[in-house]
Amino acid sequence: MKLAAWRKSQGWSQAQMASALRLKAKSHVSRLEAGLGVTTDLAIAIDRLSGGAVPVAELRPDLHDVRVIQPEAGA
Repeated sequence: MKLAAWRKSQGWSQAQMASALRLKAKSHVSRLEAGLGVTTDLAIAIDRLSGGAVPVAELRPDLHDVRVIQPEAGA
């Protein structure tokens, strides 16, 4: 699922997504949704935040073999 579609499915604004990712500006989310400036750390954070709905490999195809361990529920 694309990042923008996932964000919208959660009912989040770009500002809310930026806050959840601890980014300073919603414009950064706009760039991420355009596929720009997606660092390895951000790709992993988005994968975790989305519970795997937006995987690292979709955000960064060069990291197709990275597997993100999701936190256990209630942990």
